[in-house]
Amino acid sequence: MNTLSLKDKISFSKDYPKKEIIYDSENAKAVLFCLEPGQGIGPHAVSSEVALLAIEGKGVFITGDGEKNVEKDSLVVCKGNEQHGIRAEKERFVVMAVISPRP
Repeated sequence: MNTLSLKDKISFSKDYPKKEIIYDSENAKAVLFCLEPGQGIGPHAVSSEVALLAIEGKGVFITGDGEKNVEKDSLVVCKGNEQHGIRAEKERFVVMAVISPRP
């Protein structure tokens, strides 16, 4: 079992949302997104379930049910083929997306 510190993986870019794959196997994938205010990942859908966990800051989770203002420790799970996205508004926002295997 590998253990890593998410704090060591957090870094930002003024030009674009920073994205780092922190785990990838045939069973799951974990991606860390570090967003400056105003940055986001627009709504999109994939065939897998996606869990979005707010690690730091406040921002917006975009789902098939609309937009939800969230803060650290908030979690939402999107079903396969459900629209999802994230956006930082007034402060930095760090989100981990955990993606289940594709069906």
